[in-house]
Amino acid sequence: MKIEIDLELLEEIDLHPNEYIALHCKHKSITMAESLDLTVNYAFLRIEGWLDEDYELTDKWLNLFAADYDDLFKELIETYPAVVESPNRGRRVLHARDPNAYTNMKAKNRYRKITNEKVAKHKEIIALLKVQLEVDKDSLGYMQKLETWLNNYTWEDYIDINLDKTNKNDGRITRSL
Repeated sequence: MKIEIDLELLEEIDLHPNEYIALHCKHKSITMAESLDLTVNYAFLRIEGWLDEDYELTDKWLNLFAADYDDLFKELIETYPAVVESPNRGRRVLHARDPNAYTNMKAKNRYRKITNEKVAKHKEIIALLKVQLEVDKDSLGYMQKLETWLNNYTWEDYIDINLDKTNKNDGRITRSL
């Protein structure tokens, strides 16, 4: 079995890789090798709220790492504009409204790979999409199709934009980085 580990996130939440692997295996009902299990500090996991008194996963784990992927993609579909008015080309469809539509399958598979079904990554992308929608609210007609937006990691363009410092006094949108 292969597990991808976001070391920056683990450092941010103060969780060691061994503990993360143990929690991941518990969540997926995978038996860990005894040699790995001996290195896990279960008392630490209980004290920090990752496990309850019965050594079951708590909401702290479930809210950060475990979610129904279909719900994550549905939230993306609901947040990302489905149809926009383009100044030169009229109405453009950016994605199907139904998350399970055949035309959304490539985007859905791509989003699964990008987020690795991790709630934290999904929340980051949704937050940056909302920043993009606010910054570009007067020019949504130029938005990319959803699949292109995902392939280009376009949300990353909005990481350092502070909406409070965006200058809108003269009708133009200028960004403060």
